[in-house]
Amino acid sequence: MLRTLGLGALAAPVALAANAQRVPESNFPPAGPATGARPLLRPPRLRPGSQIGLVAPAGRMDRRSQLEETEEQLDRMGFRTKAGRHVMSRHGYLAGTDAQRADDIMEMFMDPDVDAILALRGGWGCARILPLLDYDVIRANPKALIGYSDITALLLAIYAKSGLVTFHGPVGRSTWNVRTVEAFRDVLMRGQRLHLDPAELGETRGRRDPIRPIRGGIAEGPLVGGNLSVVSALIGTPYMPDFANHVVFFEEVREQLYRVDRLLTQFVLAGSFNDAAAIVFGQCSHCIDDSGDGGLTWLLRDHLLSLRKPAWTGAPIGHVSPVYTLPIGIPVITDSTMGMLRMLEPAVI
Repeated sequence: MLRTLGLGALAAPVALAANAQRVPESNFPPAGPATGARPLLRPPRLRPGSQIGLVAPAGRMDRRSQLEETEEQLDRMGFRTKAGRHVMSRHGYLAGTDAQRADDIMEMFMDPDVDAILALRGGWGCARILPLLDYDVIRANPKALIGYSDITALLLAIYAKSGLVTFHGPVGRSTWNVRTVEAFRDVLMRGQRLHLDPAELGETRGRRDPIRPIRGGIAEGPLVGGNLSVVSALIGTPYMPDFANHVVFFEEVREQLYRVDRLLTQFVLAGSFNDAAAIVFGQCSHCIDDSGDGGLTWLLRDHLLSLRKPAWTGAPIGHVSPVYTLPIGIPVITDSTMGMLRMLEPAVI
């Protein structure tokens, strides 16, 4: 269940497990970004009538009706919309050239009438435009950027280079069911701290990967992460946030188990997990496991147990519905035994 927590709930003491790793609040990186040069910056909250800019920074749109359906959905939610100049452009399988897609992002950040930016879809292509963005301009014009899957590259790069909180949440083409809409409103409009409650999620999981602890414990830290393959492609670039003291989350879709192994191995070899506070693996949707030896849970244990930090799998994050809106850079607490994730601070001002 996604629920809001009052101050009384936050004030209640949390009993730490014997092997817990709790990161003191004073250890939270003041800037969030990899350079540590800029303080964390929360965007303004959305309000009824706010205008949301629509961009296609990755894969191309197949037909205009997909844009119109998103506009209609956001209109029903009480928002106005403004589509980027190039959202229907095509350049191979991309939604326009790199310059066109980057221009749409920057124009939305600089437009004083646009209050937030929503990606219409993922696919591939966001990493290609990262060198074309002006992160100083983005920081000077803070607003919520929302999306997931390939949009991970934009979310993490902007967090790393500007310190702006970004949002792993629905894209325009997502299924906007009741929980997706309410999570979006709770985080971005109401400024509420959200709690993923495993008891309620256990009643509604369907075919999702179950919650399983990899290593028990409780940890706190700013949230960071996204699509596993997209994040791994940022390793060694200036657009990769430092995972130190962070609660790191991943999700993946349509990958074979050996490929997930390859991606995790890249993080281990790069030392990316060494100073992380905890690791949370979401859904590996439609992933193929032909090993017959325990699958993803075995693989995660094989990689993560030796790190001696809280870790669990089965979080309701990924290419599944509902899509919860999770803020990159905001402190959270996670209990890997319960499979719990909770925001500790509002994500917007």
